[in-house]
Amino acid sequence: MRSTFTPMSTATAEATIFDALPGQVMPVSEISPTLAEMWSVHMGSDHKVPTEFHASQMNLILHLGLKTPLEEARERFETLVAFAQKYPCRLIVLCPMGRERSDKLLEGKLFSQCYIGADMREQCCIEAIIVGYPTREAGFITNSVSVWVENDLPTYHWFNRVPAERIEAHHMEWVKRTTRVLYDSCVEITDFKEIPWPRPEAVADLALARLLPARQGIGQFLSATAPKDLVEGLKTVTVRHNEKRCGEGTNLLMWCRQRLNACAQVSGVTCDAEFKLEEVKDETNCLALEWTFEGDKHFLWTHKAGCAEAAVTADFGHGRVSVPMQIKFLEGEKALSEAIFFA
Repeated sequence: MRSTFTPMSTATAEATIFDALPGQVMPVSEISPTLAEMWSVHMGSDHKVPTEFHASQMNLILHLGLKTPLEEARERFETLVAFAQKYPCRLIVLCPMGRERSDKLLEGKLFSQCYIGADMREQCCIEAIIVGYPTREAGFITNSVSVWVENDLPTYHWFNRVPAERIEAHHMEWVKRTTRVLYDSCVEITDFKEIPWPRPEAVADLALARLLPARQGIGQFLSATAPKDLVEGLKTVTVRHNEKRCGEGTNLLMWCRQRLNACAQVSGVTCDAEFKLEEVKDETNCLALEWTFEGDKHFLWTHKAGCAEAAVTADFGHGRVSVPMQIKFLEGEKALSEAIFFA
């Protein structure tokens, strides 16, 4: 059972991201005391208290950039709540408000939800601290967040449309204290891989996480072919994507390069293939992977837009094979959990 979120403020042309998200508005100084008292009330005659269903496993911070569309901000928030229904955590959402609210240092909201699953056995209490701050105080917000996180738990930080230069200028000290940094290359203007992260291995792309079923399906198909046959005579590896799947396209090409180089090393064959990424206006396929070889060998994998239908046709010198696939990209909280726990 999930809640339908209704923003506290009416969305207008002047509305900020902070206004668009649900929650009870309160001074930030009251957030910590309210959290301490929130789950201390008895639930009923059985004397069970909400704290029995409120055991956080982590801190999860969603840091929204000023140019985040309001609808996207609401979608990101709903993803957080859906994730917290499966993995109880302290949620913190940071919302820049630009100059129109420069007279206020910080604004606060507190969102809470008691979640009961479809089988009535899944129960948890969810809380989210939502903080609005003027962009001129970007450096100050880092110190404020440390007051609300549960310090004995791992912390994950999701940047969404926060410019790379602002991350480097204002948020690197906080990043050093986080377990993992998350971002989505489908919405970021710059390549976050180029940011000098303190621990690059702890940075995860949600687009790569969404691509997991496709990588598994393609990998399973190719595993039946000898590594030498995959790289011998290979001329080009091309990934084509539509505008929506740009992040998945980039990660699919990177994954192919890594796997084919590994095949070349195992088989003792040099891989001199050219790797190309192309954005296409294709209403049929959202993602396609094509390999061209010297001679008659070929490989083509396509995924239709708006559904889970995919297909592969290939000939690695042992006859033509055509196989349909059902591949559904991980979305929402599923992609988030993959990026947090396994990426």
